[in-house]
Amino acid sequence: MIESLKLGNIEGYLGGVFDALTPKLNLYLMPFFFAKQADMLRVAKSPIGAEIAKDAEKYSIKMLAVGDAGSRHFSNNVRPVKTPADMKGLKMRTPPVESIIKSMEAMGANPVSIPYGETYMALKTGVADGQENPFMNIATMKFHEVQKYLTVINYQFHPEPFCVGLNWYNSLPADLQKILSDAAWFYTEKQNALREGTNEQYFNIIKSSGVAIYEPTAQERQLFIDACMPVYDFYIKKGTFTQQELDTVRKVAMGN
Repeated sequence: MIESLKLGNIEGYLGGVFDALTPKLNLYLMPFFFAKQADMLRVAKSPIGAEIAKDAEKYSIKMLAVGDAGSRHFSNNVRPVKTPADMKGLKMRTPPVESIIKSMEAMGANPVSIPYGETYMALKTGVADGQENPFMNIATMKFHEVQKYLTVINYQFHPEPFCVGLNWYNSLPADLQKILSDAAWFYTEKQNALREGTNEQYFNIIKSSGVAIYEPTAQERQLFIDACMPVYDFYIKKGTFTQQELDTVRKVAMGN
């Protein structure tokens, strides 16, 4: 898909294949980094957000806007997850997103790579013990039908970049470029509001199914945050981003 975008076989892409767009998108993906959706979106519209988007041009991608694909939570069939100790050994289905895989490993789980469309059956048959997704995905894919426990944790707010091929974008006259950019932000803002507005609806679908719901205390949540610190170190040592960039994103997210 991304190669088709770069080659001009398709004009646009909306989704979550992050490293193929720009590794710096991982700045959005650090575990327990944003407290709420508005924090992530504040970064997306800031100068540091523009720098991240600009970096995608190295890879022939024009990132027009960044939306929110939802905050992610854990579910499983083995036991209630209240602390990282409860994650130990759980076979957790993950998408092919490195930051999610690293986060699961840091919390003690065993990530299992399973295609999204096969996740329901994997959970039902025990190939995977659990999964992590936003409420909307859990409810619409009916994962709650084959899961016993849900931990409401918001461990990651997932960005949803709205991208077009850079060469195609540059072929447009300036007035159409502006119209396209404005339309991309208009779409993402409407989508963000819709997702935020339906969160409770999807949560109630899950809750009414009989899944046991647990929300960690502040002290328990801090244990998860501490467990995930090596994920930050991994990306800094890898050179994906610097400590200074991370600090800048954190300050912007906090409104400073």
